[in-house]
Amino acid sequence: MIGFALLSGIDVGAPTGDLLVLASAFATALQILMVERYASRHDAVALTLVEMATAFLGFLLIALALGQLAVPRGWTVWGALIVTGIFASALGYLIQVWAQRRISATRIALVFSLETVWAGLFGYLLADDRLGLLGWGGCALILAGIVVAEPAAAEVLRRFVGAQKPVLEGKNML
Repeated sequence: MIGFALLSGIDVGAPTGDLLVLASAFATALQILMVERYASRHDAVALTLVEMATAFLGFLLIALALGQLAVPRGWTVWGALIVTGIFASALGYLIQVWAQRRISATRIALVFSLETVWAGLFGYLLADDRLGLLGWGGCALILAGIVVAEPAAAEVLRRFVGAQKPVLEGKNML
């Protein structure tokens, strides 16, 4: 949480935006856990279709509740919707399901944590964003927290999904 506060600028950011980012982190963690539980039991394409349909219905309900449902206009918007819907969402989740059949959810979470690193790098390269010392310190604390918590998180996850520890040459490995 300290790293998150440093990264968000503590009192500089909007509290609503910070809470949405935190809620997003919890939703991402839940999604990773659910994929861990079901990826090895179900077809990857079918599971991805269920994920995408669930997200669509959830966002549709939110849009209806807020009264913000409108048909997009223009080929640029439709093109962006198609590209992000197929490549950034469906293909990304399909690759995640495929990968989670081969490696643990904790390792997937570590890969997902690199999203902020890539966002920072592309923000720096493409938009001239600068984090400053506190922001970089926040990033370092977040990544350090993930690395320190990874073994304990792996054990909790194993109990949650009922997985056995893999054994290699007589030694337990993650």
